[in-house]
Amino acid sequence: MDIALVRSRWRAVFAVFAVLPWGLGLSLAALTSGWEAVAGQSDVLGTTMAVAAGAASFVTVPAQVQTVRALLSRPRLTLETDALVIHDPVFLRKDARIARERIAEADRLDWKDAEVSFLIGYDTTELTPFREPLNVEVRLRGDHGFASARRLHRGTWIWRVARRGDRAPQFPVPGDCYRRIRIRARHPVDALTALTEWATGSAAPDAGCPPDGTTGEPY
Repeated sequence: MDIALVRSRWRAVFAVFAVLPWGLGLSLAALTSGWEAVAGQSDVLGTTMAVAAGAASFVTVPAQVQTVRALLSRPRLTLETDALVIHDPVFLRKDARIARERIAEADRLDWKDAEVSFLIGYDTTELTPFREPLNVEVRLRGDHGFASARRLHRGTWIWRVARRGDRAPQFPVPGDCYRRIRIRARHPVDALTALTEWATGSAAPDAGCPPDGTTGEPY
């Protein structure tokens, strides 16, 4: 069974149009200056500007890829017989699996609650790049890490820049362990019911944090 996750489409579109012109503009500037240098019509300053524009354009490529990925991706949770599978290309290089016995419970989130909307512990991760209401929280037995999480230099830094005025967002980070996962389900009531029934289908013993490098990877 799949649980669809949703994100603000207008925020994703805005992110694309906010980042893409920078990359295209810098690339065009680099090509123009480079062409003038090859044609012998440029000086040292022009060559330096071409190199700088090209380097800046290259740096923005991961951010451009991430904004387009946020617009086109369809994140979801899949409830398999023995594991909860998280499919979210924005934050994960490949699907992350959490064993069924490690899922303790699921609960609704009230975004009007200050502790939910403004306060967040380091044991909590949020599966959204935007500042938007999250409505379901999955709680784990013990700690869990995401070895397949994307790193900042792969483009997730753009979301931290976009939310610089917000409290520090807790995106999945390789090497860190979490006990709570917050999501924005398309149908939160149905998602909560499905998660609760699935998680309570069998007894789940307590467990510690699996070693990094194996956590979050397919069995």
